[in-house]
Amino acid sequence: MMILLTADDLAAFSDSTRNEILRRLNDVVGDMPSRAPFPAPNVVDAYDDIHASDLEDITFKRMKKWMDGLSDPVRAGVRIIAQHGPVIEACLLREAGINVRHFQSATTRRTRALTGDSDAYFLGWNNWLDANDPNGKFAVSPITHQSLQRYFGFI
Repeated sequence: MMILLTADDLAAFSDSTRNEILRRLNDVVGDMPSRAPFPAPNVVDAYDDIHASDLEDITFKRMKKWMDGLSDPVRAGVRIIAQHGPVIEACLLREAGINVRHFQSATTRRTRALTGDSDAYFLGWNNWLDANDPNGKFAVSPITHQSLQRYFGFI
């Protein structure tokens, strides 16, 4: 008999059950990571009006490379997404003094350079008229958001 447990399954167990399973795996296959697993993020209703085609999932493993060398304003914008995302109102960026067009362009260039995919995007967006539209929203994928939260130490 084979039983398959995903990270979500393992995260759903009580601490004592999870620790017992990890101890048994450690006995059988060797050392396992000591921290509790993160459940996989879910897509939420906030994405309903977001254009998310070609939205890239930046895993935590690749996030450091993606973040290396970012300008301070772009880093500040990405931090805002980590804190308030995965879907944010674009006005949060403007209120922080971040040029929305530059931010979108910089994150797109960085994502395409990392992935080698000329169609990849870091940000999804809803329909808005211009950079000052109060209804404008940006979004990152749930996986990218979780990676950002871990990168900035929010989880």
